Amino acid sequence: MSSKDKEKWNHRYEVPEYITGKEPVEWLKDHSGLLKGKGSALDIASGEGRNAVFAAENGYQTLAIDISTTGLEKARALADEKGVSIETQLVDLDNWKIEQNAFDLILCFNFLDRRIFPTIKSALKPGGLIFYETFTIDYLKYSSFKREWVLEHNELLDAFRELHILGYREVDTNGKAFASLIAIK
Repeated sequence: MSSKDKEKWNHRYEVPEYITGKEPVEWLKDHSGLLKGKGSALDIASGEGRNAVFAAENGYQTLAIDISTTGLEKARALADEKGVSIETQLVDLDNWKIEQNAFDLILCFNFLDRRIFPTIKSALKPGGLIFYETFTIDYLKYSSFKREWVLEHNELLDAFRELHILGYREVDTNGKAFASLIAIK
């Protein structure tokens, strides 16, 4: 990502309210029974941190990474508000390096960079869970997104096919179109 991307996201998160809210993504919340409540978690492109905070509330030592300093500041504030602790790290995913088998839980919502799919899979510990949800090609009829920012149908399922898929869906309703995946390594 470029400094232009960093500026864009810092500007977007400058408003006092949480633009995506303070509650976790519905897919994560609805499947929270799968969370083991121990170990380490990584929230990729965490934004304002609502999903990272939810992981911490569920017993994970959580690292939230994002390119936006403003988003990460709000993530820390939300964690304080909810009485949990998270670690935050300013990361440009274009230059991201992470050790193998490092996390018991990996979260990635509303972000797509196909180049990091292999890194995500290798960073997940054996037995670890991944929750991934992002926009599909059908979202183009509702937005001005670039095509490379959205998944093709079943692309997410195919990208993580060597993992054990616990849940998958594609939704196109009420101006939203996305794919959601839960898998275990």
